[in-house]
Amino acid sequence: WVHIMEVTKVGELLNGNELILTTGIGWQEEEDVSASFLQQLIDCNAAGLCVELGTHTRTSPERMKQLAVRSDFPLILFHEEVRYVDITRDLHTFFIHRQHQMISDLDALTNQFNRLLLSGKGLLPLLRLLHEKTRRKVAFLPADGEPLMLPPPSKPAHRQSDDERMSSGKNKRTAGRPIIVMGQKFAELIIESGEELGEFDILALDRCATAVAQEMMRTMNVEERRRYKESDWIREWLDGKLKESDIADYVLSVKPGAQPRSVTVCVFELDRKTLLAPDFETVLVGRFISARFIFEQNGFLLVPVLLGQQLVLILLHLKPQIAWIPPLARAVERLRKTDKTGGVALFAGLMGVGPASPELTALNKSFQAACETIAIQKTIGPLNRPFYTELHVYRIISGMEKAGQLAAFTEDYLGPILRYERNKNAHLLKTLKVYLQSSGAKQETANALFIVRQTLYHRLTKIGELLGEDFMAPQKRLMLELALYAYEYSHGPVT
Repeated sequence: WVHIMEVTKVGELLNGNELILTTGIGWQEEEDVSASFLQQLIDCNAAGLCVELGTHTRTSPERMKQLAVRSDFPLILFHEEVRYVDITRDLHTFFIHRQHQMISDLDALTNQFNRLLLSGKGLLPLLRLLHEKTRRKVAFLPADGEPLMLPPPSKPAHRQSDDERMSSGKNKRTAGRPIIVMGQKFAELIIESGEELGEFDILALDRCATAVAQEMMRTMNVEERRRYKESDWIREWLDGKLKESDIADYVLSVKPGAQPRSVTVCVFELDRKTLLAPDFETVLVGRFISARFIFEQNGFLLVPVLLGQQLVLILLHLKPQIAWIPPLARAVERLRKTDKTGGVALFAGLMGVGPASPELTALNKSFQAACETIAIQKTIGPLNRPFYTELHVYRIISGMEKAGQLAAFTEDYLGPILRYERNKNAHLLKTLKVYLQSSGAKQETANALFIVRQTLYHRLTKIGELLGEDFMAPQKRLMLELALYAYEYSHGPVT
């Protein structure tokens, strides 16, 4: 900007980078005042100072000249009358023209990016174009994979840490933009220069980052749709019909060098409304892209497939971790948040996770266990942690139900109390449940039931009469606790 200023106290009047025009009327021949004025301009980061000599300031300001030389600050002295209005007009015309030219150049660059996107030539031409137009070093740093550098480095590229990038960014010679696809950061695009980056550099970086994100989205979408249509062999895997070598070949084709330690199956149940949504397939492919990235960040390689109303996520464990449940739970929590952005909800329904198996050919066992976990929740309600390995007694109860033994087992151990309750409504079943949960602590049981100890003694005596005085003997107590779980499994919580 160009600004005419005749006051000697600059204060907060300037933003920086202004060329100041003055006649010196504010200081005239007072060198102390003129030197102070110049120092204020230097402190405000002004671009330069033009002084007209003759009308108000007749002598050459020596102290100002010395200060300007010491500070490497542009000081221009006019020894005859000049038209400041012409200087202002000409410079502003130049600035505006340059701005229009930059916008025109950016529009042309955007069109070039778009043409490259339509050509389907991939990522590298986009980076090369950014490098050619800005003449800056360009680095593409994917979250998973090798970086791309233009020009190629003479030695292996060093991947900067976040602290290093922040440090280098402070000198305005480095700028970076995250590459966000489907709400996830897949990479970072960086430009670097030996000099301060200009406005065109930053805006060109923004446009290239957008083009790179679109190219990555297109590539991932095409790849995910191809995988989505190749689900026949995954069904064979789930049926236990594939050899270990077939599975290993597929894993290496998806992620070269991967060595899975074990495999787990996670199943989400979908409702018919979701399946019949007009944009279901498009949403499904997009969520698969997000899910693949989320699980890989937590140490799993994802192989998804849709089977009827079940969304099956096969998870290959890539890290030698014993405690695999916490990272899987974190991944699922992040995955469910992708549903909250609106539209079709794929991960909001019942979910079941099977046990991990070191044998990749034994996938069917984990799949069946995951399905059983969902079936159990349909009876007892949704679980906060629907992992088959944490079902505990419900695994036994589910097996008894399948064998047709559940009703008989419940009757054998709880029948006398159930029949007595129908006639007397004596709260014996609830008392038994709380008493067993309290490990036989009478005061704790009475407090939990909000009754006095005498009432509890009376109820326990009656329970002993109905079930036998040995109902707290270790083996019988264990079976009574299992029978209580079985009763609640079939009839709901005891209240």
